Amino acid sequence: MIDVMSPGGDRGPNYDPDTKTGGDDTYLCLSTVPIFDAKGNPVGHGYGWKAGTSMASPKVAAVAGLIISKHGKNALKPNQVKQIIHRSAEEINKKGYDAESGFGLINAVNALNHQ
Repeated sequence: MIDVMSPGGDRGPNYDPDTKTGGDDTYLCLSTVPIFDAKGNPVGHGYGWKAGTSMASPKVAAVAGLIISKHGKNALKPNQVKQIIHRSAEEINKKGYDAESGFGLINAVNALNHQ
């Protein structure tokens, strides 16, 4: 079950997963990544292009953090934060909830303007 959608990057509209051709890296998300030495020990960090839920879920968490920051640390219960995220999402497929897009695409501006 999906609650909301969040941009997580992908290989682009022309990517063919069978042949692994047609990918467009401009659709990916830039993320910090660890850098390892020859023995596999972490020695620093850099940046890499990634896609998927590991890129999308931090964006939802960030919107939740913005909502909490706006209202005050203990002013809202977790379920209230969740409801604001749901109600402020942009409709994608049909009005209200649907199985393909949940309540829609998260929208930080809408969430911060939500009353």
